[in-house]
Amino acid sequence: MGSIFSDQFKATSESWAAAITLDAAVRSKNVPKMLWWKITGKVRKAKRLLSAMVNNDLSGVHGTGVALHNIVTSIRLMRTYYADEKMRKSLTPEQAADQCLSPPPVVLRQAKASGEVSGCPFSKYSLLLLKLGDGNKDKQSKDLIFMTSSWSRCPAEKWVPAVLAGVWKMATA
Repeated sequence: MGSIFSDQFKATSESWAAAITLDAAVRSKNVPKMLWWKITGKVRKAKRLLSAMVNNDLSGVHGTGVALHNIVTSIRLMRTYYADEKMRKSLTPEQAADQCLSPPPVVLRQAKASGEVSGCPFSKYSLLLLKLGDGNKDKQSKDLIFMTSSWSRCPAEKWVPAVLAGVWKMATA
């Protein structure tokens, strides 16, 4: 993932630990743990490490620290489909990718303009946490996975399905 943002990127055990820290920080509701991370600077250090590895590109930090885990989740689901011989033989790579996509539980987005959501106003440049996982529990809303029809659309909406389709194609070849 990191090589998309920097051709010098080389994943290490430290970068993976940083990615796990960032992912856990986004999902955590454990206040004592979050306070401890604040005191120790664990999350800040993880962001700094990944940022340096992707040329200080915030999208790269998000991709390597948070979005990567959604791809891992999708591939794990793909393994279960592959284990079922009937599914393995019947799904095209595109169908397998589509069925394995899952939204991140939470995404961080920065508003490009002032607005309002459910009666709550926000200003331009506000940081918003969007709970996409909660909005797509019934798997009925594929649009939520990449926020396709939204101002906060994910730039990986074409890339991730292509990668997953490629994984399925290689696995079934």
